[in-house]
Amino acid sequence: MQPPPDSGEPTGNALEECLRLLDELPSAAASSPAFRRHWPFISASLSSLSASLSHPAFPPSALLLAPLASALSALLSVCTEPPLGHLHTVSLLSSSSASLSQLAADARLLVSPASAVGDGDGSDTLLPRLRLGSAVSRAAALDTLAESVGSLPAPSTAAAVSAVAAMLDSGDLLPASRDKAVSVLAAFASSDAARRFLIQESPTVVPHLCRALESGGASAEQACLALEPLTASSRDAAAVVASRGGVAALLVVCAAGTPASQAAAAGVLRNVAAFPDLLPAFRDEGALPLLLQLVSLGTPRAQELALGCLQNLTASDTDEGQRLKVEAFQEGALGCVKDLLESCRGDEPGLAPAFGLLRNMASFRYIAEIAASASFVGHVVAALGSDKATTRAEAAMALAELCNVGSGKARKEVGDAMPRLVWMLEAKIVTERDAAARALAALVAASSYRKLFKKEEMGIVNAVQLLDPAVRGVDKRFPLSLLLAVSRSRRCRKQIVAAGACGFLQGLVAAEVDGAKELSECLGRGKMLGVFPRT
Repeated sequence: MQPPPDSGEPTGNALEECLRLLDELPSAAASSPAFRRHWPFISASLSSLSASLSHPAFPPSALLLAPLASALSALLSVCTEPPLGHLHTVSLLSSSSASLSQLAADARLLVSPASAVGDGDGSDTLLPRLRLGSAVSRAAALDTLAESVGSLPAPSTAAAVSAVAAMLDSGDLLPASRDKAVSVLAAFASSDAARRFLIQESPTVVPHLCRALESGGASAEQACLALEPLTASSRDAAAVVASRGGVAALLVVCAAGTPASQAAAAGVLRNVAAFPDLLPAFRDEGALPLLLQLVSLGTPRAQELALGCLQNLTASDTDEGQRLKVEAFQEGALGCVKDLLESCRGDEPGLAPAFGLLRNMASFRYIAEIAASASFVGHVVAALGSDKATTRAEAAMALAELCNVGSGKARKEVGDAMPRLVWMLEAKIVTERDAAARALAALVAASSYRKLFKKEEMGIVNAVQLLDPAVRGVDKRFPLSLLLAVSRSRRCRKQIVAAGACGFLQGLVAAEVDGAKELSECLGRGKMLGVFPRT
């Protein structure tokens, strides 16, 4: 039987009344044949309620006491005065069992250790008020929670996130409380300690956050802040955003939101664009012009995230990704990147995704030729001296696409990059080493750059070290291609052997890595003693 709604505060004797009813019910039920089937479930709930209500931590003024007393009284009346009709009795007992089970869960929450986060007066606790009581009480609890998100211990944080997710999923929140719940989720997203608990609740909260996006205003901004970490860590969350019209709503925020909301929306779009199967949603909504507008007119943070989104959109080699590369070029992305590079003052965060976008577009030979003639090479080479490893790596990858250029000035600029790329081969971060190997492999395909590489004292040694199986994350094909290109020189072959390449090559040949067999045969044709270790 569903208890009547709570109409006010419980009376002072509500706890004693509930305990009295709990004591009377077992004997009354024993005399009623109708209880035989439902008694095991009802009995379990009654035992749990008795334990919780007798617990020292149970608050005597808890709001659930009034509906609990009503439910217990109704159940006792079924025992003493059964209603007419067997089916009616079974229906009442079934609904009563469900109601008591929920009330027992609420009572356990009131005495659980995680609910010990108080509001200061000792009469109530914060987390139970998120789940129990009137709409006004829960709204007040949300206000309190928003102020204490960063100070909650881990168990309480987990329980609080779960409680807010349950509130959103309950369907009986007032609009103002729903907006407040979204802002609390945004606060969780901004807290390093709470973020992982929010991610665990993503299946529940993401649909509600998408609904908040559509509502616009401040709620949409808070939804963006909450969605950014969720979509960064979960493909499923990103897919929900794309399938519920989230891309269109996020683009609206990018076009007309506050500076902070524009950056947050661009961050969510960047995360969604990282999954190639979700790209059609961006083409369907005409995302490219709005993102490029944000790159031109947005704050530095919004520019960085919008560029990151464009980089992800153009990174895929699928048909959809290739179309987006061409469309980005047609919409003026190349000029947008050049304007950004020429206006940069120092090593700004937006440089790395800008070079990433340039690299993706330059994978088309036609676009690469235009970029090379438009002085992009100078910006790329300068970025190889950046203080940030991410910027250096993206610049090296872009250079790998731009190195086959025609003008003498561009060739000289690329040549100036050789010492920096050789130095990057021994960087601490493996992605930077891999990027440098890719750039050098592309460069030495031209004889003029090959000569420059041979002059670098540590070039061959650093390239050979990348063949070591212990160096993970480096595509071995590129250092192999680099070494194979210079192995025609007898002096270079000696250097390759002296650096220990033969020991690494045996495993690479066995693994059938492209270029390993060719390099091994090239070194073997040198007929030098000690090329291969004796067995």
